[in-house]
Amino acid sequence: MTAAVRAHESQRPDRLFNDPWAASLAGAEGERRFRQLEDAGGSIIVRTRFFDEFLQSTVNQWSIRQLVMPACGLDTRAFRLSWPADTILFELDQPDLLRYKEDILQAQHVQPRCQRRLVAVDLTTASWPTHLLEAGYDPSLPSVWLVEGLLFYLPNKAILQLLGLISRLSSPQSWLAFDAIHGAMTSSPFTQQRMERVTRLGVPWIGTIDDPVALLASFGWQASVTSSARKGYEYNRPVYPFIPRDQLTPETEKLYHWLVTAVRQHQASHQE
Repeated sequence: MTAAVRAHESQRPDRLFNDPWAASLAGAEGERRFRQLEDAGGSIIVRTRFFDEFLQSTVNQWSIRQLVMPACGLDTRAFRLSWPADTILFELDQPDLLRYKEDILQAQHVQPRCQRRLVAVDLTTASWPTHLLEAGYDPSLPSVWLVEGLLFYLPNKAILQLLGLISRLSSPQSWLAFDAIHGAMTSSPFTQQRMERVTRLGVPWIGTIDDPVALLASFGWQASVTSSARKGYEYNRPVYPFIPRDQLTPETEKLYHWLVTAVRQHQASHQE
């Protein structure tokens, strides 16, 4: 479904990004699920553009050369964005998904624009860092992490475990970005339709982070948060629920995805 959203956005004359491989990766099943969306995937479009900008600016400004994408899914940033030649991008996901993705990309003879390393793991276990290290990740060097479209599918305990492991693997001056939801989204009448739909699809949103800044501070990160609603209006892609821009408040913004970016300040943390 996410790939289908990217495929449809790529067909627009005013597209916010271009993903030439998204339609093939989505397939008929992705297209079917896309047609069930109530907002044509607005939040996915917004987060894709937001994180594109974050990755490119961070890598270029801070000369970071190792990127890690846990739960990379059918993402194609290794192919569609421009990277310094010595950039290494680690894509982590379950083995079956990575095989599906590779079969389609290899059939199209597409070449990545960076060094790309696939790491087949289960992120709900505590053993996945071992596989990342074996793939050549260097925890002594700064890195950029992107955890996109994952955390709200995990129970809160698993979110804390994942963030703790990422923090242990991140040297000072590393960066982290992810999207998350506030607990208010799971119970508000404004978002009831969406919550019921994802539950019917078998992928309920259960993991919440009500204060990303405080949580990440406990792991040694300095974070900032942007609501997808405000970025949606900035990009001219309004995001469900469609609350007018002039009615957005700190309370109504809790009904949208948080777009979180953070820089690693120090190593020590009681939660790690």
